[in-house]
Amino acid sequence: MSRLIKDMVTKELGARYGGLDTALWVEFMGVDGLTTTAFRKKLAAKKVRMELVKTALFKRAMSGTKLAKLGDAACGQVALLSGGESLIDVAKLIDAEKANIKGLKMRAAILEGEFIGESQIDQLSKMPTKRDLQGRVAACALSPGAKLASAILAGGGNIAGCLKAMIEKLEKGEAIAAESA
Repeated sequence: MSRLIKDMVTKELGARYGGLDTALWVEFMGVDGLTTTAFRKKLAAKKVRMELVKTALFKRAMSGTKLAKLGDAACGQVALLSGGESLIDVAKLIDAEKANIKGLKMRAAILEGEFIGESQIDQLSKMPTKRDLQGRVAACALSPGAKLASAILAGGGNIAGCLKAMIEKLEKGEAIAAESA
């Protein structure tokens, strides 16, 4: 590959991935075309892009960016996954597909600027997504208010229940008194 072509590819990779702070590097070796196409369709359904890039060009393009650590760790064939709603969802998909695709393995990731190496990469698919965590925080924030509201309403509900029972007893008592007279 000529120097001009390498520079063009490096600029393109820099433009495409330079602004990202989240990406997943997977090993994708020895996989046939039909399996690759089916896997890419599953990724496309989640709006995830998979691109095979040359390691040396990727390292050069990512120097000075948030994906620089991923570029430094990359060796061999680099299949880079980016996009989608959450990288954790992608990791869960990869984890599920590992049984079907023998040459598929997660190698490293950058998750919101934090590098996740090979020693921790298997834990990525077990993490809750950002949306799940936000839901948990919202539930914790709303829980005391809900308990307070139910405590306030419980007293009124008890009084209303007692009044209703008294009314029903009085109505039955009047009806019984009217029948006996």
